[in-house]
Amino acid sequence: MEYHIFLQARVGSTRLPGKILKKICGKTVFELLVERLRNVKANKIILATGSLEKNNLLVNEAKKLGIDYFCGPEENVLDRFYTCANHFQSDNIIRVTGDCPLIDYNVINKGIGIFDSNKYDILSVDRVRTFPHGFDFEIFTKDALIKSWSEMLGHFQSKEEFSSKFMPPTINMLQSNQFNNYDLINDKNYASLRLTMDYEEDFQLINEIYGSLYAKNKSFAFDEILQLFNERPRLLDINKKFAQFT
Repeated sequence: MEYHIFLQARVGSTRLPGKILKKICGKTVFELLVERLRNVKANKIILATGSLEKNNLLVNEAKKLGIDYFCGPEENVLDRFYTCANHFQSDNIIRVTGDCPLIDYNVINKGIGIFDSNKYDILSVDRVRTFPHGFDFEIFTKDALIKSWSEMLGHFQSKEEFSSKFMPPTINMLQSNQFNNYDLINDKNYASLRLTMDYEEDFQLINEIYGSLYAKNKSFAFDEILQLFNERPRLLDINKKFAQFT
């Protein structure tokens, strides 16, 4: 089966403006994330962003890195994904967001293996969280996306009204019993570990991690991050106030 990664990102961010274009180790967060996603067993990486006018700098980054891009509704990401999937004729979609620059490609590849061998509508790691916050992704079929899009569209008077509303791309698939869900569970629970990038303190921690590991291994994975924390446990204090202890 073919898989397309939809990298959901845009320049606008309320809590940490322009975070996707911030520099770490001389590269933008976007470039570092694309580097990691090239290790995923997918056929294509597509930047799925908002309007070109607001995200032209990010689109230029995608062009520079040689990946495809699609500009859709700024707020209604479900509609953006639906239109993007039709444009690229995507059969199976892996959703990754721009605030996860430490996401482990090994976990995504494990998810692909499970999805390949079963008939699920959607696989996720964040509905039942055992992986760190920042390793979030979903894998879902185009058929499930179309079904979810059609169902949500039916709640509005017009397509224009629907497209203008804030709407995450997978929330209906994850919450509705109409879809066959699979929750990817880790052997050990790391739900309290915060490796996402929403605040300045998150960026500081991620910058420290890359500064310590990237030069040795550009494709460093979760086990190397854990080893770093064992050696320098005080790193976890940087964004501790935002950690969710579950």
